[in-house]
Parts: sequence; C-alpha cells; structure tokens
Amino acid sequence: MAKHIVILGAGFGGLTAANALRKNLDQDQRITVIDKKSWFMMGLVKLWVLEGTRKLEESKVPLEALNAKGIEYLNDEAIKIDTATNRIQAKDHGWIHYDYLIVALGAELVPEKVPGFVERGYNLYDPQQVPVLREKLLSLKKGKVAIAIMGMPYKCPPAPYEASIIISNLLAKSGSRESVEIDVYSPAPIALPVAGPQISASVVEILSQHGIRFNASHKLQAVSETHLEFENGAKKDFDLLVGIPPHRAPEVARNSGLASGDWISVDSHTMKTSAKNVFAVGDVTEIKVGTLALPKAGIFAEEEAKVVAQQIIDEIAGRQATAAFTGRGYCFMEVGNNRAGYLEADFYNQAGPVLKLEAPSEQNYEKKLDFERRRVKEWLF
Repeated sequence: MAKHIVILGAGFGGLTAANALRKNLDQDQRITVIDKKSWFMMGLVKLWVLEGTRKLEESKVPLEALNAKGIEYLNDEAIKIDTATNRIQAKDHGWIHYDYLIVALGAELVPEKVPGFVERGYNLYDPQQVPVLREKLLSLKKGKVAIAIMGMPYKCPPAPYEASIIISNLLAKSGSRESVEIDVYSPAPIALPVAGPQISASVVEILSQHGIRFNASHKLQAVSETHLEFENGAKKDFDLLVGIPPHRAPEVARNSGLASGDWISVDSHTMKTSAKNVFAVGDVTEIKVGTLALPKAGIFAEEEAKVVAQQIIDEIAGRQATAAFTGRGYCFMEVGNNRAGYLEADFYNQAGPVLKLEAPSEQNYEKKLDFERRRVKEWLF
C-alpha cells in the first residue's frame, strides 16, 4: 500500500531525506516537503557574502526544483503537528495526513531575547543583514567591533570565529584595520566547548594571530547605545555589534508534544521521537553526549537524515530496519587567504568524544567549496 512521507523543512536534513527516499522508493510512494522559504541556501554561504566572494541572490536555489525530481514541494508553513491523528496542519494547505513524518525544521533565531540588540546590532545568521553589515564594515574607519555569541547552543560552532577573521581581513583591505579593535565574546568558558580545551586553545591562538581578542564567560545581557552589558557585570564599549542570537526550536515543534524544553528529544541512534513513525533530525533536536550536546551542524543533520530515510525504506519494503546514526561528522573553519582548517569528530566513541583539528590549508578550503557545490547539485538538480 502506498505511503505518504511528509518532511517539514528543506535544509540539510530535509533535502537529504527527500532525495534518499525518492531514489529508493517506487513512484507510488508519495514524498512531500514543506518549507515556508521558496529557496535553499547553505548557511556557510553567508560568510562568503560577508567576504565579498559571493552574492546573496545568486546563491539561492529555488525549492520548486524538487517537483521535477518527483518530490512534491509545498511553499507553506506547518503550524500544528498532531501525532495522535497522524496529521500536520499547514497554514495555506490545511490538514495533511502522513504515514511517516520527518521534522527537519532547524532552529529559529530569537534576537529579541537580548534587549537592545535588534535596534543596535547586526544578526550574522540573517542572510538579508549580511550584505548591509559588509558595507558598514567597509565604511568603518576606526572604533571597536564586537562579535557576540548570545546563547548556547548555536548553529555551526566555528562560524563566529570565521566571521571575526573575515572581518579583520575586510578591514585590512579597506585600510582601517590598525584603527579598529575586534573582540569576540562568548558565554562559554572556552571557544568551542564541544571540541574541548585543546582545540579551543588552538582557535583562540588563530584569533590572536589576527589581532582578535577572545573574551570567555561573557554572556550578553543587554545592548545600550554606548555599551554592551554582560551577565558577569562587565560593560564594554562598542561601535559596531555583530551578534549570533539565541536559538530554539520553532514554535510548531515546541508545541508538538515531542519537545523537551527548547528542543525535540530523539533516540540518539534512530532519531525516533516519542510518537510512532515520527522522526526528527538536525538542529531542531537535542542529543546529549555526556554533559554536552551534539553540535548543531549541517553534516550531522545530513547523516541523521540518511539513517531515517533508510529506516523508512526498509520498513516499507518489509525488512528489519537496522540503520543507526554513528555520531561522526566534520566541519571546516576558514582562517582567511583561501585556507581552512578541518575538524573531524566522533562523538559516540565509547571512551568519550574524539576530535581532531587538521591544520588550515588551501586544500581544505577547496574541499569546503566542493562541499557546497556537490550537495546543491545532488539535492536540487
């Protein structure tokens, strides 16, 4: 009997799952992807827009391209998940029945949680604000640039540090770097808690080489016209503020009955939620590894989605589902001059998480470029 698989969200997880399912299921098995955006763009592209090597509009790929692949795409927003009746309610399309549901909604940004930030800061993770931020930086002649991580966890842990280096290089090219101070503020005691103290120290050293100060245990509490106020009582002057806002699961996920606090709870190997035939992948979830949570990064959403898709494929085929997420992943960290470090992780290692940081190189930078090209081609063309 034909099944209907509904996927909420067309990011790393949603697009990976949709393509894997379509390639391995008969055409009578219906696959629907619902996303309120009409386009897809990898989050990492924002850094290239900031740098000036990529334009925002040329990086957006229309999601309607999914239809030509035999995947039904609805440009709509899910406003309710009813696991008791196997239905989701879409804002424009009403109630939609599912046999399997994959929640891949990602994390939403909540910049308004920090008073004064929306009025006085630039949201690094908002694609529309990045080109404006770039122009503001290019016109800056002197002063203090503050880059504030405003909450934990957040998407792509190295991104704020990559952005600080790109900003340093931009100011150098415009001739104002020597007249501008750059500070990174983090609520955490080390740069990358998920990576541990050794790799965090390496990151801080890279920042130091670019004349960027790292300020640990500084959680931004409020922004006034003249200074930043932190929970530890510190007050810091600034001229330009770049922020990574607090994150949480979208409201529809938090109200679904699947969430525990701000995030959806899942089995760490199968990505199953508490509801039958309902899975969740990527940034919308929280998977604890000891006292830490699995990083919110696209590669983990992708690997989780492959596992979920294979479980659904096996169940529909009448086979025992054995696919399991391994907790392995990687990411890149750009350090300027077309070079990038490579961070590899095994979070489910029995002896505890193992992470390795490969020294920055031009080869790793090319791998990062290829990372985007190959996936966009595979998912949408």
